[in-house]
Amino acid sequence: MADWQGKTRGGLLGHQIFVFILRYLGLSPAYFLLYFVSFYYFVFSRKSNRFIYSYFKDIHHYSSFKARKAVYRNYYIFGQILIDKVAIYSGLADKFTFDLEDEKHLAAIDKGGFMISAHIGNWEMAGKKSDRIHKTMNLVMLDAEHQRIKQYLESVMNDRNFNIIPLKEDLSHLIAIRQALDNSELIAIHGDRFIEGMKTLSANFMGKEARFPEGPFYLALKLNAPVSFAFAMKEGRKHYHFYATPPKKYDMPEGKRISPEHLRPILEDYMKAVEMMLRKYPEQWFNYYDFWN
Repeated sequence: MADWQGKTRGGLLGHQIFVFILRYLGLSPAYFLLYFVSFYYFVFSRKSNRFIYSYFKDIHHYSSFKARKAVYRNYYIFGQILIDKVAIYSGLADKFTFDLEDEKHLAAIDKGGFMISAHIGNWEMAGKKSDRIHKTMNLVMLDAEHQRIKQYLESVMNDRNFNIIPLKEDLSHLIAIRQALDNSELIAIHGDRFIEGMKTLSANFMGKEARFPEGPFYLALKLNAPVSFAFAMKEGRKHYHFYATPPKKYDMPEGKRISPEHLRPILEDYMKAVEMMLRKYPEQWFNYYDFWN
């Protein structure tokens, strides 16, 4: 049973703290202060420590010492990414360098399509560079997270070039997604988190059973849109590497009735793409709950 409640770790207060540091101390001093912030979480955030430690120990098979060291590193990198996220949308994008070879795969989506990612790396870097391929990006996110954070981030991230589509109980988000696709825009959505009660798909992921939300994969198939799995991974202090798979359309079943088995091909490709990133960047996994329970 997943205990994630639809909120990004740190919430509104965490974002406010990082924005304050960035504004008044600058990027490098903010990174320096993260050593102490990360140490605080490493010592006092016992619940998330247990889950992220298990990720390194049981999934990557680290030794106990290496796993504990990686937990601290994970908090530190996550803090950097929060700071980077605000920095690039506050007019400081020129402080960073990018490897954007794979952006050609998003450019190849001549009409609307899906960019399915995960809570790894820094997807906002991909969103920032979407203007290079003349595509409007729409981020689909859970309403619980959207309402707490959206207004504050909009007030400080003046250079934001993506739209937010909140998931609603009345399913009105489906209309917004359809309109965006009709306008040849990109739909960015994460495929690794769900709230209990949502429809899910179970699969063996990195050697252990895990559950994934059905929604992102169902939408891509139902709306007959091409899919690219995309990630922006942090390399060094101020450099990011953008990865994307070539866009692919998945076959609709005869009769248009979609069962969980029809979604398996998309899920399998998605898991392969995420696993490839995690093998290369193990410390950039930012799901702080019992993902493989």
